Amino acid sequence: MSSSLKRIDPPTSLMEVTVDRIRDAIIAGELPLGCKLSEQRLADMLGISRSPVRDALAALQVEGLVTISPKRGSFVFTPDLKAVDEINEHRCILEKASIRKAIANNHAALLKNMAAACTRMAEAARREDALQYTRGDMEFHNSIILSGGNHSITSSYKRTIGPLMALRTHLFTIMNENLARSMKEHLALLEACRAKDADEAERLVDVHAAHLVDAYRVALSETSLFDGLSTGTA
Repeated sequence: MSSSLKRIDPPTSLMEVTVDRIRDAIIAGELPLGCKLSEQRLADMLGISRSPVRDALAALQVEGLVTISPKRGSFVFTPDLKAVDEINEHRCILEKASIRKAIANNHAALLKNMAAACTRMAEAARREDALQYTRGDMEFHNSIILSGGNHSITSSYKRTIGPLMALRTHLFTIMNENLARSMKEHLALLEACRAKDADEAERLVDVHAAHLVDAYRVALSETSLFDGLSTGTA
């Protein structure tokens, strides 16, 4: 039997929207690393009840963005070097697989989206706006994943990349990590993709990603990273 009825997409749950809002705030640095998270305050800020906030924080704990202690409460995560190393390795695997697929199957869209992100990053770097720079940085790497066209990889990347993205924001905004070097590396990766040189693109992904871990390792050795952590409550 034929039908003209259109498929109904299930509505997004309030908890899922809450997860997305809190995740985005952590990654953007609006909820800083180490910040104590009050369910009531977050509920008031979002205009909802505490129940979806509580569920959202539990979901974000699974992603590694939130730490929940029965006696102390909920906090934005504080980075662990081993975890950062592992997430970074995972990120490289997903980005390299996606970039190879995108060069082969979705080249025009890959270049268009990477170039747009580079334009935003370059303008932010010119203004020395680290927060806008890191948002452009996120767009750049997300464009690689999305252009790869593998929904399973996209889903895995979204679930696991949050802590690394939040750390990147912290390094750029709190520690003034080298924006000029970062910009140069993104442009080099764009050019490798433009030339359809997948081997060089994969090499550049590894080199670029390693710098974030190196910067964090240095920060730990200098015990300066945690000086910028918030002691406030959100």
